[in-house]
Amino acid sequence: MVRNPGQEKLVIAGTPLIGEGNIVDTRSFTAVLKGAGIPVVEFYADGPAVRLGQRYHRAMTMSTRKTMQYAVISDRIRSSFKALPLKSALKRAVKRVSRRHPGAACFLTSQSMMAEASAAVLGRIPTLMASSDAIGKFIRGSRLSELHRAIAYLVWNREAFSFYREELKLDHVYLIKPVDPRAAFGPVEREELTFRDALEEPRLCYIKLSGSGGDPALISKAICSLRKRAKVRIIVFPGTAEMERKIIRNGGNNDKVRSSLDAAVFYHMARMIIPREQMLLSYPSEQVKHVAVLSLSGIYPRVVWLPPRGQHEVISLAWAIKQGFPGMVCLPAEYHRGLKGLLIDLGVSPSDVEFIMPENLSAEHFRMVPPWNADREAVALEDVVRRVARFY
Repeated sequence: MVRNPGQEKLVIAGTPLIGEGNIVDTRSFTAVLKGAGIPVVEFYADGPAVRLGQRYHRAMTMSTRKTMQYAVISDRIRSSFKALPLKSALKRAVKRVSRRHPGAACFLTSQSMMAEASAAVLGRIPTLMASSDAIGKFIRGSRLSELHRAIAYLVWNREAFSFYREELKLDHVYLIKPVDPRAAFGPVEREELTFRDALEEPRLCYIKLSGSGGDPALISKAICSLRKRAKVRIIVFPGTAEMERKIIRNGGNNDKVRSSLDAAVFYHMARMIIPREQMLLSYPSEQVKHVAVLSLSGIYPRVVWLPPRGQHEVISLAWAIKQGFPGMVCLPAEYHRGLKGLLIDLGVSPSDVEFIMPENLSAEHFRMVPPWNADREAVALEDVVRRVARFY
């Protein structure tokens, strides 16, 4: 890429439209960098291959059986020939956006395939990958290519930093202060849920799904159990239109269940409501980091986890449990042994793992997270970007 010296330097922050967590990350990173005076262009890759990936992600997320299968084989799937059309599409998308912004100083993403595409296409400017997963997308024994080694990895906890530097032998690794997603989501234009009702409700559970939804059978059973056993009211964020219809149908006409498909509403409401120590039922994904960051502010939600989707989420859950976070997972009985085995293989003590079937879920199963101490040597995201992209 030839850069005109007179062109303004900027950061391209990009991700494919697959999985809500990556989009939340991109918005969060963008808000932080813009607040620090660093010009940023947001970029969301779309197209037929991306939409195929969306459909695969949605089918996996909305079936517990497929979710548990993916927890074992996700690393193989992402590196197999099945992912080649998506990887090719992302390379083409990166080329297009780089041509529109020839003054780009670096490419920032939280999505591993997008990072690989950027590193392959934009060899003259650095690619930064800042993942919300506790240990990133790599696992022990991962085979790393020269492309992987060219990427600069931004991790938010000491365990990940040591793993990348000492075990994976990566040279470009930075320990950053975790970016709080709440910072990127201010007041929403349209309040789908009223604050007053939520603040006055003493027993309120937030079910944080993904943008692809969740297993309707599992979620419906959990909702019914919480309502019947403890008269807990439910707010669900976000999901698919199909999921919303099933939730509302399950809730009946007594307004005990309300839903929102907008992730921005969740993070906006999290500013006021989750600090009241309400219950949070969610996939590990970016929420492991979210509850860790909340604890830095003296906010300790009570959590129960939904089944992890992919090996990286299993690793995030294992990290959280070893940090002292509750190890209670809401999962049908036929999958208890398999998930427990995966967590034990990652060094989790068997006594720290608990399971509750969704039809038996009650308020008593939600346990408060402990304080998490961020590493004092971690630096701000914007400072790493300035250093790597040579902003002065």
